[in-house]
Formats: sequence, structure tokens, C-alpha cells
Amino acid sequence: MFKNYITTAFRNFKRNKLFALINISGLAIGISAALIIYLIVQYEFSFEQFRHDKDRIYRITSDLSFAGGERFKNSGVPMPMPEAVRKEVTGIDILTHFVTANETKVSIPGNGVQPATNFKKQADIIFADENYFKLFQQERIAGGSNASLKQPMQVILTESRAKAYFGSLPAAQVLGKQVVYDDSIRTTVIAVVKDLDVSTDFNFKEFISLSTITETALKENYGVGEWGSINSNSQAFVKLMPNIAASQVEKQFPALRDKYRTKSEDPNEKDDTKNWLQSLTDLHFTSEYDTFGRHQAHKPTLYGLLAVAVFLLLLGSINFINLTTAQSAQRAKEIGVRKTMGSSRKQLMVQFLSETTILTLVATILSIAISPWLLHIFTDFIPKGISFSSINQLHVWVFLLLLVVVVSLLAGVYPALILSRFQPVSVLKNNTNAGGTNSGRVWLRKSLTVTQFVIAQFLVIATLVVSKQIHYSLHKDLGYKKEAIVTFNTRWNFFSDKVDNRRFELLEKLKAIPEINKVCVAGSAPASFSTSSTTLKLEDAGRKVESMVEVKSANADFFSIYGLDIIHGRMLRPSDTALEYVINETYARALGYAKTEDAVGKMIEKN
Repeated sequence: MFKNYITTAFRNFKRNKLFALINISGLAIGISAALIIYLIVQYEFSFEQFRHDKDRIYRITSDLSFAGGERFKNSGVPMPMPEAVRKEVTGIDILTHFVTANETKVSIPGNGVQPATNFKKQADIIFADENYFKLFQQERIAGGSNASLKQPMQVILTESRAKAYFGSLPAAQVLGKQVVYDDSIRTTVIAVVKDLDVSTDFNFKEFISLSTITETALKENYGVGEWGSINSNSQAFVKLMPNIAASQVEKQFPALRDKYRTKSEDPNEKDDTKNWLQSLTDLHFTSEYDTFGRHQAHKPTLYGLLAVAVFLLLLGSINFINLTTAQSAQRAKEIGVRKTMGSSRKQLMVQFLSETTILTLVATILSIAISPWLLHIFTDFIPKGISFSSINQLHVWVFLLLLVVVVSLLAGVYPALILSRFQPVSVLKNNTNAGGTNSGRVWLRKSLTVTQFVIAQFLVIATLVVSKQIHYSLHKDLGYKKEAIVTFNTRWNFFSDKVDNRRFELLEKLKAIPEINKVCVAGSAPASFSTSSTTLKLEDAGRKVESMVEVKSANADFFSIYGLDIIHGRMLRPSDTALEYVINETYARALGYAKTEDAVGKMIEKN
């Protein structure tokens, strides 16, 4: 019987090639969109889900108040805060503190036989304390569990980084080898761990002991002991004790900060910094706090993508229903003959559902075939962790199977009910409207057609709105020039307490290039999120105003290159130290000057 259903289905497809092609194309578009969106959504929501007790792990964050009442969210904490929290805050099971490092040069010393090897711009390096692997477990390949980064000048490598540095040398023989960072920090390998092959933002490759900073001259670079300095590189994570709420721990932070922070002479001064706990499972989705410079997702966008997938599947299914019911007159005699020969309504329904299922299966196969092409086209919008090989997972095949079943039922049940309801006598007399169901059937078909156009128009309007938003973002006047300007970072000695002044030599060489109009050494671009914050204090006519302010390093050439206008006062004079500030109108008003020009010439002290 089942063979007969399939044979009949393929005969019908062969007779109605255009009908089959339109239906397969419509379903393939919906299914391929649903497949790609499923891969994206599943990937994004899988971050950190593999961790044990993930609901008890939090990151300590800092919210800062700036002049003018603006708030700035920083994912870091002051360097001395984690140790104070560990000793004085209750309800915490484990706390780990680590500092993320910039790209740096790594050297593997020679041994008399092999020459020294250098690796430029190595990334994913952190300074971690002895609790890091207690909280974020990674399988040990070599090195005992006692190798805990407690002593300075120690390093733990992942398997991939150990192979990059030492080739095919067995992991056990890597132990004790030397790794030198920026020609300044000579460390000893104490363990090798497996690379993480799951969805996580903690894809670090090298773990240097945190005490390398705190117990060497490097501490001068990173604000060790300074409660007023907050850098997003300094990260603290805690695992709470069972049945301890995050709010119970957060309530203890204000008293801790008040105990250790530097206070001014003003008794009415308020603390501009508040600390909160951010859940580990929210780390990947909260854009206000960065995740070590890695890609983050946006939950509303993911839900919007799911809605788009549902709409496209509905469009394909409604298109199938309308075409099938519109073709009912062509199959009426077939149905009449089948019923005359003894076919039951149930058998006819199974026949039509089989045809729908076969079409859906063909559409699904087609959607899988075009998936690599879609992934390539939208590569800039799809996370790097997703590729065509991502389809070869059990949960993806289960999803596709469920999709085939749901779409087959969604698109096939109603046409099967309509077609199997025809009466043989009426059909053979060319009266396909008999049966008393015509008005209801017409009403439903009209409703489906209207719904199809509403969904299509919604998607078209949404596309137009998004294109307008993108156009606005690309062409909005931001108040500074951005055309024909190239920025890049010069070398900064993250692993050394020595200042590298070779950037000024680079500056002179760039000035000598005729094709370059202007060049300067300064801080990041005007719209960059790379800023630093500090406390500035103003005393004027008996008034004292102290506030946290975002600061960028700049000079006169910086203003000239970006076309920034000076409304009042003059440009910065050349100097190798910070003797002057150019402030914006918002900060001038925050200082209490209704006329912003009155702020010019006032003395501001860095706290």
C-alpha cells in the first residue's frame, strides 16, 4: 500500500511539474531559513551551558557615575578588590581573579641544538590566580592537580598552544620548559590542559600566574592596591554557596568599598562606583559589559530571527495549501474513481499527506544542499563558530525531522481533508462544489491568501525599516571627520614596566611619507569605546565639584585630523605631560557653568 502511495505521488508530480517546483521552492526557502536560524540561535544559547553549577557563578562588575549623571558599566573591578572580597564578604564559595592581557610577543628559548623561536602578536593570554581552574575546569593532560599558579613566573598552556610552541613534544615533556613574554617575563610551564571544544567565552590559551604581576615591578602598570582605578582587564568571578542569593552578596559591597576607597575632604561626597553580580549565563548576552573583547549575542534579535523563521515557514505552508486547493478540480475525477473503486476517506488522506511529506522531504534535502551557499553569503552576520559541519549534530537532525513532520502536517492536513471529502457521484457529474462545504472552504482560502500577503508585506516593510536604519547609521553626522583616516595601535608593553618610546620614531617616519597629509600619536578615535576614567576635582569660588570623568589622550594634531571644533578657548599646547584639558559642553555644565565659556581657564585637579 505504501509503495502505491509513493508511486501515485511521483506520477502526480510528473504530471504537474510546475506545481511541484513552486511548492518545493517555497518550502525549501522556509526550511533553509529555519535551519540557519536554528543553528544560530542554538549556538548562541549554548554558551556556558555545559558548566556545573553555572547558576551559582557570577562576575563582579562596576557601574560608574560620570559628570552630568551619565552611567558607565565596566566589566572590571579594582585590582585589590577581589582579595578583599575573598576575605571579608560572606556567602562566597570560590573566587577567582584574573587579568586579561593584550597581544604580545612570545619567545621560546633555544637549547643549544634548536634556535630560539619567536611568535608575534599572541592573543588569549591571561594572568590567573590559583582558583581559576577550580571555577572554570579544564581537563589536565600533564601536570598534577597541585599545579595551581600560586607562585610567580609560572604558566599553564592549552594543548594547542603547547603544540604551537614545542611541536610534537609530548605534553609531559613540555613541563619545565621556559616561555618568555615580551622579552621581559620568563615563565616555567607547570601544566598542560585540553582546549575547550564547547561554546564558551573563556577560550584562553595561556595562563600566567597572577602573582607575576602583584609580586614584581609590573604592579606599577596595573594599579595594584588602587581602589580608584578600574580597568576591564581586571576580572573577578565568584561561585556562591548553595541557597545564597546574589542580592545577599551585593549588599555587602558598599561597606567594603567605603572601608578601602580613598575619600576626599568633603563629608557629603558620595561613592560614584557601585558593584553588582552578573550571572555567568547572561555574560554572552549583556552588551553593557564586554566579554574579553569577544562576540556577544542579543536576545531580542535572536527572538526576532525565530519569528522570521516561523513567518517564512508559514508563507511556504500557506502557499502549498492555496495551490493544492486551487488544483482540487484537476484531481476531482481521480478522487471520484478511487472512491468508486473502494478507497476510503482515510486512505485518500494518507495518499495526499504522503505527497506533502515527499515534497517536504525533497525541499528539506534542497535546503541542506543550499545551506553552505547561504552561510557563505551571510558570513559577516553569522558567528564564526557556525559552519556547514555544524549540521552534522544529533540535535540538528532531530530538529530537521521534527520540521518535516510539522510542515507536512501544517501544509498537508487541510488540503487532504478538502480533497478526500469530494463525493463520487457529484465529482463524476463535474459538480465539485457539492457537499455543502464550499462557502466555508472559500472563506478559509481567502483568509489564508490575505494572511500570506500580510506576512509578506510585514517582511518587506521590516526590510525597508532596517535598510533606513542602516543608511542613517552610515550617513549620520557624528561631529567629526572619518573619511580617509586610518588608525592602528602601537606597541604597548603589557608585560614590562619599561616605556617603549619607539612610537615617536614611527611618527617621524610616517610624516616623511608624501601621501600622508597629517599624522599624530594619541588615544583612540572619538567614537571608540576604548576609554579610561578618572576622578577630577574643581574648586572655584568656594565650590567643590568632584566627579568621575571619561578621558581620552589627545593633542592639537588629534583635533585637526578629526576636524573637532573648539567652541571656546584655544587648542592644546604641545607637552609631554598632562597640563591642560579640553572638555566638552556636557562636562562644563556638570561643573555648574550655565555659560560653558566660563569654564575656560579654571583649574581642575586629578584626584
